[in-house]
Amino acid sequence: MKTPAFGYYMHDGPAAFNIELAGALAAEGAKKLEQSWRRASAVVGKRPYRSGSLLRNVLPIIGLLVLLISASASAQPLPIVQPTTPPESIAFARYIAWLQARDPFTESGPVALTIVASLPGLDKQGSLVAMREVSESEREEYGNVVLHGDSMVFERVIAPYLLAQRQTEDLPLSSVIITPRNYKFHYAGAVEAGDKIAYIFRITPKKRHAGLIRGELWIDQVTGAPVLVTGYLVKTPSTSVRSIHVASETTFADGYPCIRTTHMMIETRPVGRAELTIIELPLRLADQRARPICGQGRP
Repeated sequence: MKTPAFGYYMHDGPAAFNIELAGALAAEGAKKLEQSWRRASAVVGKRPYRSGSLLRNVLPIIGLLVLLISASASAQPLPIVQPTTPPESIAFARYIAWLQARDPFTESGPVALTIVASLPGLDKQGSLVAMREVSESEREEYGNVVLHGDSMVFERVIAPYLLAQRQTEDLPLSSVIITPRNYKFHYAGAVEAGDKIAYIFRITPKKRHAGLIRGELWIDQVTGAPVLVTGYLVKTPSTSVRSIHVASETTFADGYPCIRTTHMMIETRPVGRAELTIIELPLRLADQRARPICGQGRP
C-alpha cells in the first residue's frame, strides 16, 4: 500500500477562501502550502489571516491521517475467513430431504413383521410373526399370521399395539412426522454409531398430539437418514396406559434401510409393565423391482 502524494486546491468563494487538501502532508508539503497561502492572502488582502492558525488547526488532523495511513501500510493483511455451514446443519438438511423419499417400511411392498412381547410382572411371553402389506385402500393388512406363547400376552399387549397402529394410520402423516412443523429441534452433539457418526437432536413437540414423541433424533452424518428415534409419547392412547417409552433403531445395509427394530416399554395400570420388540424387514425396494436390500447388497 503506497502513501498517496500530497496535493491541495484553493477555492475563492464570495464569503470564504477555502483550501482543499489531499494526501499525506510532510514538512516540504507544509512549506509549499504556507507559501501558496501567503501569495493568495496578499491578493485577497482584505481577509484577516494569521499565518500560524492554519497549520495549528489543520496539521494535527493531517498528522493523524498520516499516522493512520502509515499504520495501514505496515500492517499485515487480515486473513479472509470464509463462512462455513456447520456439519450438523448439513446433515439436518439431508434428513429433511430423506423424508421426501418413500418409506421402505410402509411403501415398498411386503414387510416381514415379528413382534415379541412380555408381561414381566406376570412372567408371561408371546410372539407374532406375520407378513404386512399395504392394501389399495392404503391400510395395513396382515397375512400368514403365526402366534406363539401365552394368549394373555396377545390380548393385553400385541392386539392393543396393532390397534394403536391402525389408529395411527388415520392420522395425517403431516401431523406426526418429525419435522420443524411439528417439533422444536436442539442440537445436542455427535456420537459414534457403529463405524459412522450420528448427530443428536433433542426433539420437543410443539403440541400435545397423539403420535408425537419427546426425546432424541439421531441423524446419519453422510446420508441424513434417521438411525434412532427415542423418547416418550406425549399422549397415551387411554387412561389405563400411564406412559410409553419408544426406541426405534434402523439398520442399513449397503446404504439401504435393512431392518427397523423398535423397543417399547408400556406402563399400564391393570397388568403393570408390558414390553414389546417389533422387528420389520422390507422384502423389496421402493422401486418394486424385486431387488433384495438386506444383507445381499446391490445386484
